[in-house]
Amino acid sequence: MLLGDIIAMMQSTMSALTTPPNAVDTRVFDATAFDPLITQPTKTLRGNLHGVSYAARIAIPNYDAAITRHFANIALNGLATASKLSNIPFALSGFGLIIAFEQRAEVAVHDADMLLDESIRALVARFGAVMFRNACIAGPGRRKFHRNIFPHLKFHVDRGANAANQYSCFTRDPNDPAQQSPRASSTLFIANIVAWLEAVRSGDADPREERGVRPSYNLFDGGKAAKLFGKIVLEQPWDEPKGSGEIAVIDNRTVLHATYDKMKHARGYPIGTRYLI
Repeated sequence: MLLGDIIAMMQSTMSALTTPPNAVDTRVFDATAFDPLITQPTKTLRGNLHGVSYAARIAIPNYDAAITRHFANIALNGLATASKLSNIPFALSGFGLIIAFEQRAEVAVHDADMLLDESIRALVARFGAVMFRNACIAGPGRRKFHRNIFPHLKFHVDRGANAANQYSCFTRDPNDPAQQSPRASSTLFIANIVAWLEAVRSGDADPREERGVRPSYNLFDGGKAAKLFGKIVLEQPWDEPKGSGEIAVIDNRTVLHATYDKMKHARGYPIGTRYLI
């Protein structure tokens, strides 16, 4: 028998020993199925999860171009130059993936050990934020959360750079009596580079000295935020019909979030919050 044949047999044997019998791929989605949204950012993609149909779309297509236009007088040499100057990586062409189910669905976003599903992790990396409409957390992880209301227009990160659980997951559970009605406040998301550019634009940061991402920023005061929704700011309004579940997942290393108080000091119920690995 040739040496190559012996090595191949050994590799096959090792694979059989390390792979559980009848192993099942537990990823919620095939992340590559969403690839068409990269080349066709205004497209609506249709699919199904466990027989429940959904429509998927990018919340803010051509996000990089929108940021460049809005901050044209700040990012004079383009977004790539601003990213290099600020030492803030940016690689999102479209921001926010919305997956809306036609019927109530359960999504295994994470397991009992708070480990984020790998396919959703891949989608967060690709789109910055992933939002599910008419959906709730599946499995034992559904009960692992606390409640929170974030400060109005204080964009921040939930976890420090050394924390293992860098992913924030926000939920509205249809079985929670307190979360049945539409919420009076929404949650806002922005890419890190937007915070830096807005801080420079407002005079709160010197572009010659400001580097990296702060733990928090107070941005878009004076009612300006709402005019930027769908442009450079992504809003999760929590306004689906009564009894609907909603989920949003972000990576604190790339995206900042804040509360937007729609009705001035009437923020509504605390949102479900959990931190994932």
